[in-house]
Amino acid sequence: MDKLDDAELVKMIKAGGSSREKALHQIYINTSVKGKLTSLISNNSGNTQDAEDIYQEAIIVLDRNIRDGHYRLDGSLNSYLYSTGKFLWMNHLRKKRLTLKENFMDSDLISTSVQPDKILMSDEKKKYLQTLLSKLGQRCQNILELWQLSYSMDEIAQKLNIGDASIARKAKYDCQQQLIKLILSDPTNKQELE
Repeated sequence: MDKLDDAELVKMIKAGGSSREKALHQIYINTSVKGKLTSLISNNSGNTQDAEDIYQEAIIVLDRNIRDGHYRLDGSLNSYLYSTGKFLWMNHLRKKRLTLKENFMDSDLISTSVQPDKILMSDEKKKYLQTLLSKLGQRCQNILELWQLSYSMDEIAQKLNIGDASIARKAKYDCQQQLIKLILSDPTNKQELE
């Protein structure tokens, strides 16, 4: 596959399905951004596995922001991805009360490409939420995971063989309600997720 430009990649991601998967694969194999993030993270209390995890999370954020219409083509996808990864790593370090060894301005942190409200939750909360999700059953886990990854209702219905988008939407709603009931059933759950 020829290397596609940023506008084509964004268009493919918005289109969904196999086009989206091809675009995300091309972004994922971009060794330039991955190498820069690995270097940044390795020089700042991290290792190559941390860099891999952050790179994948940055791609998820990029994908979600493109599909939700929050991404604008004012800069390159590479700089967006690097900024997102840098922001995610800084957030990780902040939670561990470590600091980044690189000098930068606050404006670098809160660029138009990185949305602070899109920061991912802490590892502890993720693990706790995953434990709660496992109590819902495999079907709900799959539906909520795909929805969290910004798959459309049509794509969820197709991937999980559950009819059409309206049935997938209803199933997602039912799964969310089950999860809410589970969280509210025990005060400890709510405290763990705050």
